[in-house]
Amino acid sequence: MSEQRGYRRRPGDVVLRRVRLQPERVSGAPRRRLRLTPRSWMVVVLFGLVMLLGGALLHLPSASASGESIPFLDALYTSVSAVSVTGLTRFDTEETFSHFGEFVTLALFQLGGLGVTMYAGVLIMLAGQRLGMRGRQFFGIELMTTGVDGSGASVLLRRVMVYTAVIELVTLLLLLPWFLIERPGDISHERAVWFSIYHAISAFNNAGFDLMGGSNSFVGQANQAWPVLVMGVSAFLGSLSFLTVFNLRLPRRRWSLDTRLVVTGMGLLLIVGMAFFLIADWSRLFADQSAGSRVINSFFLSVNRTTGMTTVPLEQASDDTSLVMIILMFIGGASTSTASGIKIGSFMVVTFGVISALTGSARVVAFGREIPGSVLLRANALVLIALGGYVFGLLFFIAVDPHIAVLPAAFDVMSALANCGWTQGASQSATQAGANILILMMFVGRLGPLVITSLIPDRPRERYRFPSEAVRIG
Repeated sequence: MSEQRGYRRRPGDVVLRRVRLQPERVSGAPRRRLRLTPRSWMVVVLFGLVMLLGGALLHLPSASASGESIPFLDALYTSVSAVSVTGLTRFDTEETFSHFGEFVTLALFQLGGLGVTMYAGVLIMLAGQRLGMRGRQFFGIELMTTGVDGSGASVLLRRVMVYTAVIELVTLLLLLPWFLIERPGDISHERAVWFSIYHAISAFNNAGFDLMGGSNSFVGQANQAWPVLVMGVSAFLGSLSFLTVFNLRLPRRRWSLDTRLVVTGMGLLLIVGMAFFLIADWSRLFADQSAGSRVINSFFLSVNRTTGMTTVPLEQASDDTSLVMIILMFIGGASTSTASGIKIGSFMVVTFGVISALTGSARVVAFGREIPGSVLLRANALVLIALGGYVFGLLFFIAVDPHIAVLPAAFDVMSALANCGWTQGASQSATQAGANILILMMFVGRLGPLVITSLIPDRPRERYRFPSEAVRIG
């Protein structure tokens, strides 16, 4: 053919021939990938199922020290308290539950302690989906370094797990010698090891559960500085944001605004709380303690506004001390930590908003950085909704349990909503209806801030604007 077209093949020429392949058809089902979009109700349902499962396990006869099943609603109360890391109980944990029951409570507050943000993020990535911008914002990981994608989120979550394991292990190793030597209640050496494990995890996760017996928390250890200091420091580290702890490794000039707000707010609340308890309760709650023990116990009391452990009988606290404790519980710890409350970030943002209003500034500025208006809206909404929920919960609690005095009722309802665990006896003496209200408050307190902040859009939707007009206030 090439010769017909005037082309003559020469020695050394290479002839290339193209092979025409027959088309091949392969049929197969399309591969489907699981896509999981973050939604508020997913976290609520997930934690609700965990609480129900925990209640069912604690309802088993093997979970009871007596071998008889405790009422399911009481078991559910304990499960909700553990998963929400509150620490309120209807009865003493050590006297009521068996070794299996104690292990179940430990597993529950370990699961709940890492927080809804971290566990939900893990579930998303296990489903095979990277965390996008909306997913990171929803699960509280929006404070990472700008430009970090889903792989960065996985690195962060892994660091959180390692950080948690390290702090809990160090706390365990520091508590173990004291429990082995002192052996409170003349417990066995095996039991002393279990006590060290249990209280190390409870302290870091701000759970407030203890095995000291008598529903007295650590009142019997008020004059023993070592366990009080170890658990106090562990609880404080747990109430800090994981992101804050990681950011503290950088030079101070590179700290994020969130880190500066958390460090400043947590430090001020710790110092103010210690100063108040020392001055107000020097000759009241701390009357039988030495000067050094009073300082240590005031530190422990100020730190445990998020944990619920105590070395003093809170039912003997004066009215002014009780009110200060209610305020401290309401504020709580940092976001993406084991603590609850409205969070220190919301408190600091609202505080700087008030300062800006008083100084006549049109923008909210903190540490040389402007706080976005969407963040201010979220903080104000969270504070007001939390206050409204507290008022309604308290009114319903007083209505169903009128035999309980108002201040102890207000104290325990705030403890439930803020997931603290301090009590002045109202949770133990409440009727079943009152206990159900406290269950609801603990559930809302743990998941409410996440749902509220996720429902508010990052950028206001402004399709059109109405004419502005001044309104009289004050």
